[in-house]
Amino acid sequence: MPKPQLTVLDIRNRVQKYQGSRVRLEAHKSKKKLYHKTGFIEAIYPSIFTVSIESNDNDRIQRMSFSYIDLLTQNVKIDLIDLNGATVSL
Repeated sequence: MPKPQLTVLDIRNRVQKYQGSRVRLEAHKSKKKLYHKTGFIEAIYPSIFTVSIESNDNDRIQRMSFSYIDLLTQNVKIDLIDLNGATVSL
């Protein structure tokens, strides 16, 4: 039996459920470059969500925003980090 397709609304509901959770994200910067960041899902909006990135520089807070379509098309991948440091795919 084929796997049911996720919709943007399904993805938004999943992200909303984990608001405030620590995540590790992998995003495509360009065609051949990826970057990996760790942070927290900070805010949920109708079309986008923001992630507050952990950094070594305490004075500067970096925030990145992503659309739910980025997750649907797998341009961005998010893994939840539990209290033990293990990751679970969102």
